[in-house]
Amino acid sequence: MMRMLAPLALLLATPAIAQTPPAADAGGRIETARTLVGKLNIDRTLDFQFSGLMPLVSAQIVTAMQTAPDMPQAVKTRLATPEGQQQVGAIATEEMMAAFRARYPAIIEAAAEEYRRNFSESELKAIIAFYDSPTGKRLLTLQPQLQQRLAEAGKAMGREAGMAAFPKIRARVEALDTGKAKK
Repeated sequence: MMRMLAPLALLLATPAIAQTPPAADAGGRIETARTLVGKLNIDRTLDFQFSGLMPLVSAQIVTAMQTAPDMPQAVKTRLATPEGQQQVGAIATEEMMAAFRARYPAIIEAAAEEYRRNFSESELKAIIAFYDSPTGKRLLTLQPQLQQRLAEAGKAMGREAGMAAFPKIRARVEALDTGKAKK
């Protein structure tokens, strides 16, 4: 579950780059921050991030349902086949995405608050002006493709790291039983 929250934490932490804290809100800065956040299409970004996590999340839900002692036998019977697991996984994905999307307004408002807290009114307007520029519009248009390519590169790197680390992990775990554990 913590892994699912990491992209959200990164998304909300990203705006916190102001070098000096802005002056107290003159009243309209939160509205300017909301305008900026509206341009960022955060809901699209969240959909992309959470959709990428859904295979892992749905697999964890299926496993939890398979091992829950209080799960009805009919559900366990359905989960006994690959087809049933796929069906339950699809239901879990639909319900989890709906639950995430129901929380997008709160996430978007939290992002606006972070921008308001970290940027002055003039800085927010400058950022908006950038996103209204041809380069900013192009960045917003290309962002999903860039994220997908970076995600694919990250997955490949993760697989490579896993393949490199697994033999060492296995050796260390096996050494626990022989009393020869090394760090």
